[in-house]
Amino acid sequence: MTDYAAKFVGRWVGQTMGWNSPAHVWEITAHNAVNLTIITRWEDGREVGRFSAQAASTEPAFIVKMPRRVFKAILVDPQHFLIPEWDTNDTRNYEGPDYDVVFSRPGLAELTARAVWHKYRAKFS
Repeated sequence: MTDYAAKFVGRWVGQTMGWNSPAHVWEITAHNAVNLTIITRWEDGREVGRFSAQAASTEPAFIVKMPRRVFKAILVDPQHFLIPEWDTNDTRNYEGPDYDVVFSRPGLAELTARAVWHKYRAKFS
């Protein structure tokens, strides 16, 4: 079994695609080959929360089970992962669509988040 959890450990900065939203700042730790803890906040410093996720055993991905939905984070390359529809409209009074978020390692990788998203989306069109 591959330890996919380790690929996600560290700091990530998420950019919402298609909506002007503050950056999602995540710090991910792994407790073993499966269990992840994510501490998250908006870039403006407001504490958003802490939650758990489970790394997949067959692909570089992890699953987040939230009260209303289950999300899958997909590692695109060593510097990026994507969660389709992660930026939900619950922050917009449940109006409008949900938006994909591309998470990048801090620094130069953040500059390529949009290109990573376009390449990912092109697979489905």
